[in-house]
Amino acid sequence: MSYRTGKNFAARMDDLAELTGIPRLTSQLAQDQRRRRPLRWPSMVALVLATIGFGLTLVMPGQFFPGTTLLLLGEGIALFLSWSGPVKPWGATRGVDERDRALRRDAYFATTTSATGVAVLGLIGMAGLALLAGWDRWILVVEMGMLAFYLILLCLIVPTLYVSWTTRPIEDE
Repeated sequence: MSYRTGKNFAARMDDLAELTGIPRLTSQLAQDQRRRRPLRWPSMVALVLATIGFGLTLVMPGQFFPGTTLLLLGEGIALFLSWSGPVKPWGATRGVDERDRALRRDAYFATTTSATGVAVLGLIGMAGLALLAGWDRWILVVEMGMLAFYLILLCLIVPTLYVSWTTRPIEDE
């Protein structure tokens, strides 16, 4: 126990954690007190950045830094937007009605469909590029990893895109 503050080590660590704001954010997420807004353009920016990054890795096989940087930047934006986007989480019970459930179901159905299509076309396209361009095995392995990152991005951003573009924003009063 410290003589200056009168608190033990664990209490001081709790105070330090409170300064970061994470416990407050965690309780807000648990109670779903955030206002969910459509995020049309930021989610489009994340998707475009990642698509350009993935395209750069395909065009320049051996120089992965520019494409990987854009792909991971888009993925970071997508991760943040999926947390704060208009899709309500699966565990939320407060404020979730039939419309929210239908939107969430349709958004994840669109996500599954688009990710499956991109995966099939991407694998076929990469196999064709590997044969035509004479890629080494390690280039093909890295490109498949980039495709996996792109598919993760799609799973994060397509629900936000779907719900943001199917609902109209409500004006503040």
